[in-house]
Amino acid sequence: MANSANTRRWTARRLSPGGPQGRRLLVVDDYRPGAEAITASLIIAGYETVYTLDGPSALNMVAAWVPDVAVLDINMPQMDGYALARRLRHNIATRDTILIAFTALDESVAGPAGVVSGFDAYCQKGGGPDPLLRLLEKICQ
Repeated sequence: MANSANTRRWTARRLSPGGPQGRRLLVVDDYRPGAEAITASLIIAGYETVYTLDGPSALNMVAAWVPDVAVLDINMPQMDGYALARRLRHNIATRDTILIAFTALDESVAGPAGVVSGFDAYCQKGGGPDPLLRLLEKICQ
């Protein structure tokens, strides 16, 4: 799958071609400043984006607002990103949602459990919003 230094596609799952307009993205990260910053960057890029700070809140959110893409942190209290990804994959409404592991963990650490949990792609935190935006462009081609 396509990759750069800090992103990688783990599956061929993608959205129908098109730009960011009308694409719903859910960001789930327990670090509020980070969640707010990446959400703001995605909104500026044209995505309809909301965030939650934990897995249970994300599951409540998708009951009424189904995202096209979910950008999930891995290390979160209560429910980590792997558990949340499994729950989203088993939910009929979100089983086809693109799941991106957005984490400080190295891919060699996050990858094996990420693929098994149902993630489609990986983006390492710390490089600003550009790597995630490039990965989203590839997913929408």
